[in-house]
Amino acid sequence: MNVVCLIMHALQFKFKGKPEDHHIVHDAPKPVPAKDEVLVKVKSSALDTTAKPIIEKEMPMAFFIHKLKDPLYLGYHFSGTIKAVGSQDEVSDLKVGDDVFGFLQYAPSQTQGAFADYITVKHNECAIKPSGIDFDVAAASTTEPVTALQALRDKGGLRKGANRQQKVLVVGAAGGVGSAAVQIAKKLFGAHVTAVSSTKNVEQVKSKFGAHAVIDRSIEPGYVQKLIEEKAQFDVILDAPCVLPSSATKLLKPKGVIVTTAPTGTMYLNQSKMALSSKKATWISCNSNREDLDTIGELLTGEDKLVVPIDSKFKVKDIAKAMAKHADGHNGRVVIQVENGWE
Repeated sequence: MNVVCLIMHALQFKFKGKPEDHHIVHDAPKPVPAKDEVLVKVKSSALDTTAKPIIEKEMPMAFFIHKLKDPLYLGYHFSGTIKAVGSQDEVSDLKVGDDVFGFLQYAPSQTQGAFADYITVKHNECAIKPSGIDFDVAAASTTEPVTALQALRDKGGLRKGANRQQKVLVVGAAGGVGSAAVQIAKKLFGAHVTAVSSTKNVEQVKSKFGAHAVIDRSIEPGYVQKLIEEKAQFDVILDAPCVLPSSATKLLKPKGVIVTTAPTGTMYLNQSKMALSSKKATWISCNSNREDLDTIGELLTGEDKLVVPIDSKFKVKDIAKAMAKHADGHNGRVVIQVENGWE
């Protein structure tokens, strides 16, 4: 007789807790896919910047990206293998055994976490993992590159084959979103990219990520004013760490856009002062969808490959060590091994 397992391993997090307070549970309910969903056995995940604000219930950010109630399961990035489909009638594009990657949606209704044996996702919110790309890299290549793509294209208005070379300024160019943005702006949209990073990352941003020009903010903390005085102008400014002063709007071309990765007081100030202008200030909330994940997959395997640095890898049982590494400084994604990572 076949025995159907209805429970699974998962990491359960404690609100306001320390890394050592989070623990493995062995009897978490295994999710059941809805008709338009697939059940994914998670192989790899990765840490991002959302865990801390959710655990600490930092408002308003935490409210917008996860349901704030117990039990709390976290982890958005994932790569793994489909183990079941909800309905063959509604899921005709994926099948059991397909290797997929993606990220759980950042939404107030989100209750799942990818630091678990299984998750369910809508069939059009994941994509086939590119052949030749391992599960660790696939999991690390989801939220941040998709955020960069959607920020530059959907919010910033960058387009392929523009009749003139578009100019982009990326602040935080060594981070997950920033490093992907530098490469996507250049590789996909043919834009001229000026990047901002600290001294230790200047060479990497230029040689590995391909920025045309790199500003060392450690040496030039007043770089915004200097760019203004030089009359530099950009079509899109991506402020990944949300640190630019309001004066940075002077660097926008007519119809230019400054995009942040979260709503900030400076963003609302900029919106107010540019209300009657062709310039805009906005923020990006990324959405997991098949088309954009496929685009990232193509960039990962193309001739001029998208580089997604991986700093380190930890078994899911060592989440406290992984979170400490992520908090204390990392150069790339901190990957979490979920499959075979519980012991």
